[in-house]
Amino acid sequence: MSSLGELVRQRGPFASVYLDASHDTEDAAKAMELRWRGVREELARQGADDATLDAMQEAVLSPVPGRSGRALVAAHGRLLLDRVLPRPPAVETVRWSDLPLLLPLATWMEPSVPHVVVLVDRAGADLHGYDGCGERATEVHDEVRGEEYPLHKVRSGGWSHRRFQNAVEETTRRNAALVAAEVDRLVTDLDARLLVLGGEVQARAEVREELSPRCRDVLIEVQGATLAEGADDAAFDQAVRSLVTQYQFDLDNDVVEEFTAEAGRPHGRAVQGLAPVVEALREAKVAALLVSDPALGDRTVFSGDDPAQVALKENELRGLGVEHVGEHRADEALGTAAAATGAQIVVTDATGLREGVGALLRY
Repeated sequence: MSSLGELVRQRGPFASVYLDASHDTEDAAKAMELRWRGVREELARQGADDATLDAMQEAVLSPVPGRSGRALVAAHGRLLLDRVLPRPPAVETVRWSDLPLLLPLATWMEPSVPHVVVLVDRAGADLHGYDGCGERATEVHDEVRGEEYPLHKVRSGGWSHRRFQNAVEETTRRNAALVAAEVDRLVTDLDARLLVLGGEVQARAEVREELSPRCRDVLIEVQGATLAEGADDAAFDQAVRSLVTQYQFDLDNDVVEEFTAEAGRPHGRAVQGLAPVVEALREAKVAALLVSDPALGDRTVFSGDDPAQVALKENELRGLGVEHVGEHRADEALGTAAAATGAQIVVTDATGLREGVGALLRY
């Protein structure tokens, strides 16, 4: 969410939309036009201006192949956020308000885990790196090609045969070392938390032996993938997505477990309930905001021009010298405050979270 810090400091009001953007049937384009027409009419009814609606419309009607969702935030005729979601949201959300609605992103957006994907054979490798920077995520593609002769052992005999076999082994070892060096560099540059290695079995083994301890610590191998023409790229891509999603799920679980442990300690680094969480956000002490109550938006809090200025009562902010104070829905104000202060957001079904909200503190 920290990548949205610039967005939340824009002036509203904002149009926030989460909708089904699937384009996987013959009549998908027509269906999307009808869906957008309903969304546009609802935003206009809530008070959205035509310039902002036009900016969103241009994005919405640019199809993304396959089954997916779309998250859009716009204001003053500018599209501020356009994110493709890995699946359609369970409930369509259409809102025009003073603050952007960002909490649903924590539920529906792709995991932003920096990772490196490598497909190897004896001649080299294809490498893809993902920096995990959310809205500004970038992909790095690299290719390593080593010596291509000799690479294949043949059946023969005598001293010349042995020299040829040794030459093949030396070529593949040098190629593996070239690949491993580039993998090490990419993993270090991206601070990758996950390294996925696929390709020929023997080539994987040779590369694995050449990798640094840093890379081996984050390495997971995928069977069955190959650089050969006609290979099933979709199956490999799905395997990679599953690994990244599971990694993010484990990270979120770690946050929940740490929160639970800290909540059980006297003076631990965990608070729950709207009042202490709002105070911790205002003081920029929140490392992770935990949300479990879908009715959180029915509550309201007060905030100032700075999205991190939040309080349960208006006079709390007035007392701090904040001049412009407004009352906002909690699901908007808490999400923007978290983004403004670099806090992680974890949507959890953990029971017993007081008022549906908690915070794991930095200190």
